[in-house]
Amino acid sequence: VVVDQRTEPGGVSLVVSDTVPRSTQILGAMRESAALMLAPGAEPAVEPEPATPRRRTPLADVERRLREHGGSPQLRESVLEGVVKLESEDSHPLDLAAKVVGEQFSVASLPAVAGQTAVVALIGQSGTGKTTTIAKLAGRMVRAGRRVVLATLDSGRIGVEAQLRAFGAELRVPTISLDDPARIAAELGRVPGRVDVLLIDGSGDERRDIAALQDFEGHCRAAGARAQFSTLLVLAATASEDAIRAAITAAEPIGPVGTVITKIDETERPLPVLEQAREAGLGLAFLTNGPDLATHFHRARPERIADVALLGRVA
Repeated sequence: VVVDQRTEPGGVSLVVSDTVPRSTQILGAMRESAALMLAPGAEPAVEPEPATPRRRTPLADVERRLREHGGSPQLRESVLEGVVKLESEDSHPLDLAAKVVGEQFSVASLPAVAGQTAVVALIGQSGTGKTTTIAKLAGRMVRAGRRVVLATLDSGRIGVEAQLRAFGAELRVPTISLDDPARIAAELGRVPGRVDVLLIDGSGDERRDIAALQDFEGHCRAAGARAQFSTLLVLAATASEDAIRAAITAAEPIGPVGTVITKIDETERPLPVLEQAREAGLGLAFLTNGPDLATHFHRARPERIADVALLGRVA
């Protein structure tokens, strides 16, 4: 456990402990000792090797799991402190950690729509799995008895549009292009309630997609279409932190209602993307962990988020 650190020319000095503090009081005492060790002119302190190997504690196992799955020092410390506060003889620290982790992240839901067409756009960078994700979301809604239409903002790329049409054929739902937003808006206004959900697949250029969605929303208002717009930001667990940060920043003008985290099955470190979404104030709406349209798409719930953090996967 990193107790304290000091950045200095040429590197960073760390004070680490191979035992996990079992209370906030112990943690505070460790930090006071660390501050003395890091004071200018202090001799580096090296703890002698123990005479016998120390038994790995359940708390150390929690810390190891979070670290291996990409959890930041701040998240690890927060979870461990939460476990210590809840610790009891009747509960295992791993179970307590799952509860604490689940409380660390907010869950987002699409807004309920009554008597209107729910227009849901998925935006994000290219390669995050938006088209497959939108097919998964469409499948869930079709199974719930909703009348769904798929739409694309990327009609210029034949391969992408063909993939979406193939998914539409598999799900037996219509697929359209939004290259003429005024016409589509007029149709929605002419026959209110004919479509329950219009799912829009972004092109991968977030700024262009946001402008197109705002334009389409304006046409819907002008046509008197009863439509409620919302956006989900798709983030891949495999993306770099810089790429994730750029995607979140680009999506800010449209105010996504939440995020979809994809490709959890393709990395052993899925926590950084969850933490960046949390830092941006974005709740988690859905988690995906494979290509299957039905079985690899999950509503984000505290227990599933805890699985991602402590097991590195959606269990």
